[in-house]
Amino acid sequence: MRALATDDHEVVAAWSRALHNALGEAATGPGVRVTDRIPPPPDGPLVRDAVVEEALRLLDLPGSGRTVVLEGPAGVGKSTLAHALGRRLGATHRTGGPVLVVDLHGTHPQAPPASPFTALGHLLRVLGTPMARVPASADGRSVLLRRLLAGTGALLILEDAHDAAQVRPLLPGPRAGHTLVTTRRRLSGLGIGGRVRVPPCAPADSLRILRAVAGAARIDADPLAAKLVGEAVGHLPQGLVLVGRHIASHPDWPLADYHEHVVASLVLRGGMGRSFAASERRVSREARRLLRLLTLQPAAHADVHAAARLVGTGPEEARGLLAELVAAGLVEHVGPGVYALGRLVHAYARTRLRLDEPVSRVQEALSRLHRQPALSAEVVVT
Repeated sequence: MRALATDDHEVVAAWSRALHNALGEAATGPGVRVTDRIPPPPDGPLVRDAVVEEALRLLDLPGSGRTVVLEGPAGVGKSTLAHALGRRLGATHRTGGPVLVVDLHGTHPQAPPASPFTALGHLLRVLGTPMARVPASADGRSVLLRRLLAGTGALLILEDAHDAAQVRPLLPGPRAGHTLVTTRRRLSGLGIGGRVRVPPCAPADSLRILRAVAGAARIDADPLAAKLVGEAVGHLPQGLVLVGRHIASHPDWPLADYHEHVVASLVLRGGMGRSFAASERRVSREARRLLRLLTLQPAAHADVHAAARLVGTGPEEARGLLAELVAAGLVEHVGPGVYALGRLVHAYARTRLRLDEPVSRVQEALSRLHRQPALSAEVVVT
């Protein structure tokens, strides 16, 4: 009330800052998290040495702006790799300033993506900026962050980024130190050269994770069954850790009983189902429907034309829907007209199909699909 009834510019400015802060927090929902330390390593060994080395190489290239983006689907271990990279940079004395880790909520299951305005406010306060000195605009906050971090050798880890517009104001610039960004989407337009696509594990690395989490004796007793577990989770580290914990806590279960449907159920209920749901909330309703209908394919094979028949659209519309799914990290474009649907995504989409699509519409989609033979390109379950 005092701000409304006075010409005191300092009072009005303080009120404006408080209003902007309140609006910024409300816009981003609960739980925007900024910490000044890297979390400890999770269960299981780090099995992505080649990815770590490639990221370290890119971080030192002049054209990268000392920023590297780690891109990949849910469960592939991007944050684990970013934290490992941060620890490696610290151990080799390539960073010496503040360490800042920010959760940007790009695919948070309950909160919208954090606004740059609010994330910058949290960063500035963690760096010790008094509330009264935090600028009332995103541009002002961005300029102050760059000023505070310039020449400090800081390390900034931006986790779960939604898009380039969210990340760009948070980049402190090459004079600050190093910046690592993790995302499920391709962040175009950032103007950086450091970009690493994080793939699933190699089969041998999947076994290493299972041995570390479940116990070497359990895994080595039936290596064929363990190999099938790795295949069932698509060699995703998060899925391997979830199944490994179940194996360790159920010593009376024969490893051979962990067949594909049991593994998929464990992993989806263990948290990856929520991760996939969060990813698909960023795409259109039509793209979500296509994701479910793709699981109707015999042997999971399809192409753009088959996808069009499944959803009842033309090829160009289907291509656009597939592009949405690729951008969300739910489908991978592996060649001209060829798309890959991971095993766990396939299991998730098949479950959602039963819940979200009426039987009559599923039958209509099947009728359209079989009206003419599909072409040679495929959606491949990997």
